[in-house]
Amino acid sequence: MSDITDWAFATGSSNVTAEPNQSTESARASRAYHHGDLPETLMDAAIRHIAAEGTEKLSLRALARECGVSATAPYRHFPSKRCLLAAVATRGFLRLRAHCEERMDRGAAIEEQVLALGNAYIDFALNNPITYQLMFGSVIEDFSDYDMLADAADSSYGLVLDVLGQLIDEHPELNMNATELGGIVWGAVHGIASLRLFYLGRGEGSKHRKPLESLRSLEANPGRALEVLMGGILPRS
Repeated sequence: MSDITDWAFATGSSNVTAEPNQSTESARASRAYHHGDLPETLMDAAIRHIAAEGTEKLSLRALARECGVSATAPYRHFPSKRCLLAAVATRGFLRLRAHCEERMDRGAAIEEQVLALGNAYIDFALNNPITYQLMFGSVIEDFSDYDMLADAADSSYGLVLDVLGQLIDEHPELNMNATELGGIVWGAVHGIASLRLFYLGRGEGSKHRKPLESLRSLEANPGRALEVLMGGILPRS
């Protein structure tokens, strides 16, 4: 297994669920390093670089220059660029779970908790597009290469299974287990998030005007889609 970093990830609060602005000055990154936050600073800088130039042009040496540290400093935490990207994805899964937990009211009806979970997932994806792509895209092909990443992904999805397990307990007539229901719910919510994230950016002159009209309707009221989904899952009384 590959080590990602010697740094302990922090989930933080809902304030950390938006990616750093591309205009953030490198001077701020350098100041963060002097306070002992170099791994966090490198991950934030990586997100900005990927947003501007993609993953192929990302290099640890370039990030070191931006952060105002020596060319070898990043390697003390991330042995390779791929390890850095895995760390960004790991942090993403930890923050996704924390964000969803903050948005859910555990005292509410379980159906409301499922809706809140779905809305929180979509909200996280839209506010963290680069991290979201690293978490679910093809850049990091095998999570088993990184124990921390695999554990974070399992923990994040574990929240989904826990909530859906409670839904099934209250509605045994669903006649399926949490794993089966999880595939249905996750597939639908992930699809909504991905469509809004990757498709809505297409211009007005696109030949895909009709699909865009549907997506704009979805964007105007994303909660409605989840309510329809929930209505389709729960048996009619």
